[in-house]
Amino acid sequence: MKTERFVIIAITILTIALSFAFLSYTAVGLSSTGTTFDANVSIANVQNLFGLEFELGYNTACLDLIKATPRPPWGQYLILKNYINDAEGTYRLSMVGIAPTPPFDGDTVLATLTFRRTDIGEDNIYLTETSLADFDVEPIPHIAEGCGIYAISVHDVAVTHIIGIPRSAVQGAPINVEVTVKNQGNFPETFDVTVYADRDKTVIGDEIIVGKHTESDLPAKTREVIHFTWDTTGAPYGAYWLSAEASVVPDETDVNDNFLKAAEWIGGIYPPKEVRDRTDLMVKITSMLIVVSLIFTGTVELKKNWFP
Repeated sequence: MKTERFVIIAITILTIALSFAFLSYTAVGLSSTGTTFDANVSIANVQNLFGLEFELGYNTACLDLIKATPRPPWGQYLILKNYINDAEGTYRLSMVGIAPTPPFDGDTVLATLTFRRTDIGEDNIYLTETSLADFDVEPIPHIAEGCGIYAISVHDVAVTHIIGIPRSAVQGAPINVEVTVKNQGNFPETFDVTVYADRDKTVIGDEIIVGKHTESDLPAKTREVIHFTWDTTGAPYGAYWLSAEASVVPDETDVNDNFLKAAEWIGGIYPPKEVRDRTDLMVKITSMLIVVSLIFTGTVELKKNWFP
């Protein structure tokens, strides 16, 4: 599974790298000395972007960076770093969104850089460091090529928790089940969630389906608690394990956490009171019959031995 995921990511990175090759300003500059031109630092295919930082390098032997214009993709934001180091030939930009502005999804220009050509030579304008973060301050997978940043698509859902309340019930009474799922990828996902009750977790195929639910467009990096009601009418008496499963979404490779097996214990489904009362009555009657039978048998034997 890990090898398959590595191959898929490697192919994706190679494809993206080739598509961004045109963004790398490494060719020999042929424009006249003293002229100016702009270069954009862009991002594409990103989801839930809420913070970023990058450093860009350029060839000081033939270029001066005379102006840097940040273009934050959020309505409300804070620019933390925005400085040019012409001695080292670097530009660094760091900025974050400020709540309640929503995270950014899609493609955009992050900064426009204006250069003046001072000599003929290789421009070598390219990103040397990049960091992207989502609303939860979790890193966003991506690659950088030239002046372009491209987020790598991650599709990954998981079941993280399951609980049943109450942990025992009379047959026919409801048991409430809560299942927590998380979209660990960077795209909204729609998937099915199924809850199972199982008396023997070592046997496959004897599970009771407690309920099914379709979770629609769960946003990236978010959790959702889904509520089920287990109608125990007709459920065989005994104790049960509860499990929950999220269906595999398209292009998902990490599926080990889609199934949370036997993660909750329901101590018992018990007979209704009238059944218990009837059972108790039958036990008492049976016990009385046994006692009467023993007395009768003993009396007969006594007569045989003492009254021939």
